[in-house]
Amino acid sequence: MSAHPLLSAPSAEVKSKIASTYDAIATEYNAWTASHHAFRLQYLNRLVPQLSAIDNSRILELGAGAGDPGTVLLATLPAAHIIANDISGAQLSLLKARLAAEISAGKVEARQGDMMDLEFAAGELDAVVGLYSILHLPREEQGELLRRVGSWVRAGGWLLVNFGGKESEGSVQMGWLESKEEGKESQNAMYWSSWSPEESKRLVEEAGFRIEVAEIGGKEGSDADFLWVLAQKVG
Repeated sequence: MSAHPLLSAPSAEVKSKIASTYDAIATEYNAWTASHHAFRLQYLNRLVPQLSAIDNSRILELGAGAGDPGTVLLATLPAAHIIANDISGAQLSLLKARLAAEISAGKVEARQGDMMDLEFAAGELDAVVGLYSILHLPREEQGELLRRVGSWVRAGGWLLVNFGGKESEGSVQMGWLESKEEGKESQNAMYWSSWSPEESKRLVEEAGFRIEVAEIGGKEGSDADFLWVLAQKVG
């Protein structure tokens, strides 16, 4: 069986397909992932107490999706400003509807686009959260993103991310989460990649963070483990 052409495609093409696929399956994805909210909340609830005493905190959420449960929980922090980034316009439209009051109040800001195109000043952010999102980047971009995040987060700030739990140069699944229609071939495709857990941890540390939590958990299906990392910026 030949390799899927997306595995050798330029990064922009990969991301365009990810965006269009998430747009197409937004409803199915959000229904499916609701059963996994406990995994996210388990780690988000380790981060939130670290941020609750910070006035006017600025938090970047990479891959915010429709806002549940991450943005919703982060928006409960006092005087917090959450920048909710996602590559899918359909998902962010759902987030805007879900968090209309918080957006109107200035607590939440939705930014659509590739996370690699984001720019922030050095030390501008108090925390960055990226759950089930960085693993959509080609592997060579993951380390570069973490280096940028290390610049954006102030000394003493926080990083909460997860990565694939085993090494993969890249994988593609056609028709992911779609209802199968007989005789119809799906045009949607999802892409993931990951370093080994040891390398992912090394990249986090190289970006200037001290790892407080690093553990494998959050199994989804028969072969999808994740490395969850909570780390504090050294300064």
